Amino acid sequence: MDSQPRDEDTQAVFDHLHEVVRRGNARSRRLGEPLTFVEHSLLRFIAATPGTRATDIAVAFSLNRSTVSRQVNTLIELGLVRYQDYDVVPETDEGTGRGRVLALTDHGDAQLASSAAAQRAIVTDRLADWTDAEIAAFATALARYNGSE
Repeated sequence: MDSQPRDEDTQAVFDHLHEVVRRGNARSRRLGEPLTFVEHSLLRFIAATPGTRATDIAVAFSLNRSTVSRQVNTLIELGLVRYQDYDVVPETDEGTGRGRVLALTDHGDAQLASSAAAQRAIVTDRLADWTDAEIAAFATALARYNGSE
C-alpha cells in the first residue's frame, strides 16, 4: 500500500493548522486585539478550571513550570489574573499545601470575553459561505482530532 498520499495529506493538515495559528497571531498583533493567543489560552483555561494552579497549567499544556510561571506573572502584571484569597479556596484544598490558586480578575474576565467574541466573529466570517452540513462535518472532524491522545 502506497503511503505517499496519506503522508502528503497529513503534511497538508499540519501546514493548514500551522497557518491558522500563525494568521491568528499576526491578526491579533495587527488589530491590537485584547489578548495574544497565549494569553487567551491561559485565561480560558483558568476560567474553565476553577481551583487551578500554575502547575496544573504546566501539566495540561505540557509546558515547563518556569515557562508557565513567567506567563502567569505577566498575566498578573497586566491585571488579568490574581491569586485567589485562601478564604475562598475550596475546603478540600485548605492546608494541603497544593500551591496558590489562580482566578481571573474582573478585567481578565472582560478581556477574555472580548477576545473570544473577536475570535468567534472571525471564524463566523470565514465560514459564511459554508453550508450547515460542511460546518457540522468540520466541527465533528476537529472534535475527533482534538480528542485524540
